[in-house]
Amino acid sequence: MSDPRESGLDIFRKLVSLGIWRDVPQSSAALEDGKIGAGFGFPIIGLEKFLGYFDHPLNIANFPSISLTTDFSNAVAFCRYTEKPASDLVALDGSTDRKYQERAHKALSFFKSLYDIPGSFHFYIVRRRKYRSAKGLGESASVAAAVARSVVNCALEGKASESDVLVSRLARLVSGSGTRSATGGVSLWLSYPYIVESRCHAIRLPIEQGKIHYGTFPIPSEIATDDAHRLAESSPFYGRWMMEKFDRMIEDIDSGFDIDLLLKRSQQEMFTLNSVILSTGNFIQTPSSLRIIQDLLAFSKRNEGLYFTADTGPSIVLLSRDRHLIEEFISEREEKFLWGNVPGNPPAMKGLERDALDFFNRNG
Repeated sequence: MSDPRESGLDIFRKLVSLGIWRDVPQSSAALEDGKIGAGFGFPIIGLEKFLGYFDHPLNIANFPSISLTTDFSNAVAFCRYTEKPASDLVALDGSTDRKYQERAHKALSFFKSLYDIPGSFHFYIVRRRKYRSAKGLGESASVAAAVARSVVNCALEGKASESDVLVSRLARLVSGSGTRSATGGVSLWLSYPYIVESRCHAIRLPIEQGKIHYGTFPIPSEIATDDAHRLAESSPFYGRWMMEKFDRMIEDIDSGFDIDLLLKRSQQEMFTLNSVILSTGNFIQTPSSLRIIQDLLAFSKRNEGLYFTADTGPSIVLLSRDRHLIEEFISEREEKFLWGNVPGNPPAMKGLERDALDFFNRNG
């Protein structure tokens, strides 16, 4: 079995040699009591997927991954700095649940140590979905990117907000998948055991996202993503998946990030991820998603070029270079289908600013 650190370094060197690697720039704090910064994020769907962390406190994953940014939902975050120490506070969709505070404490402790920040941060975060309920559509990634952008705009010097790789590094502290949301498009998150922490971020790949047509069947589920990470790492097949991931990533790079190869990979990866979880005695899919998968397998045998995938939930995402293939498949379906588009400008924040200010005023 090859050394994952050496394999990770090989990938890093290839990215550098291609001229697409970008280092995180140096930045410094620019603190002002009461200053408010805003940020946004879009969700992602995995093409080369990941589960499992080598370093849980810093959210350093065991292997690299690639994803596509979607617009099935979005997240908006407002961050206010206060000179009062030890008073960090997070509100997500109006809730200040204790688990949000615990998750924020881990991320903020590292962020404050990076920039020698003595005070505290209050966050007001809102998720806006185009569906009623679904699991596996990357909402945590959008929240992480939104939070990271808001704190950069609030606490760091002006030019810092122009660096998506800096935002990516900080988004990782909230959720690993947030790294790829921050850089957008089709992005690769470089991560492997013993990686230099400042290199553990995503870069946007030279792929025209508009060439990929996609949409989803949003399906709800009770499985939690954090549980999926823990379950995957306990699987007897996890080590094999991890080591094969490095070889496949090298192949992706050497192919010039061929779109058709990545879409095909995304379907293979869905089955691998489900198999890893299944080996622990747990099952991601539902009767509804299984019916769709069965029909997709039959359809794709007759129609080359239509692919499908799913992450840690039963929501099925269809992908193709040919939009007509997706249209043909969904034309006879009764299930709700949601088309995706290339995420464009930052989502509208009008109206939310006043709600955020009211929250900040109520909480000192």
